[in-house]
Amino acid sequence: MSTNLSLVTEINQALRQCISSDPSLTTDSHASDLFEAYVFTLILLAADDLGASISYEDVFGRRPSRFVFRTSPGYIYSTERSYCHALIDFPGKPPLEAHVGVRVQGASGVLHECDVAVLFRDEAITCRQNQVPPRQGKVVLAVECKFYSVPIPLGLARGFVGLASDLGNSKDRYFVVNTQSDQAEKYLTNRGRKWEHQIYPDSTTSVARLRNAFQTSFRDFKAVN
Repeated sequence: MSTNLSLVTEINQALRQCISSDPSLTTDSHASDLFEAYVFTLILLAADDLGASISYEDVFGRRPSRFVFRTSPGYIYSTERSYCHALIDFPGKPPLEAHVGVRVQGASGVLHECDVAVLFRDEAITCRQNQVPPRQGKVVLAVECKFYSVPIPLGLARGFVGLASDLGNSKDRYFVVNTQSDQAEKYLTNRGRKWEHQIYPDSTTSVARLRNAFQTSFRDFKAVN
């Protein structure tokens, strides 16, 4: 099975529980877009593992029949298309939203793209109403996704360290790749950053480890909110 087909299969399977038709991504989509969507579904599965109810909504607040993914960095309030996000609701806890490819304002005031981000729903609603980007302090979990056919360049790891610092709460900022790099992994580990490599559907051990890490982030969220 090709990489794109295996990613699309996993994405469709995860979303089909609530969405009646296939999402906007297909086997013809760019592999990096599919990889971000795949990691997005792993986050949803991790939340479900911990008892969250998962549903879906588009930028207009409607329940979609088709999940429309962003395929380039965008604003959470963009109505260029009926972009969709997931609602994550843990009983008795503040509701969350999960997004792909949204810009977030860092502590420095600079805007950064979060390949996948989970944030407080009240923040997301305010941002859509006022057409402003989410603040980094309201982001519960963020993932930088890199899909490469060669080992990850060290420069990408260095860039992630800066990104994670500006987004704050580094324990819930993840660098996730489909390949690996000894240098990049050593660099991230020495700087206390969270990372996972070899993430693809057939890599069951790495995928399970990442899913468990996301569970830990949600566990901690539930403990303090």
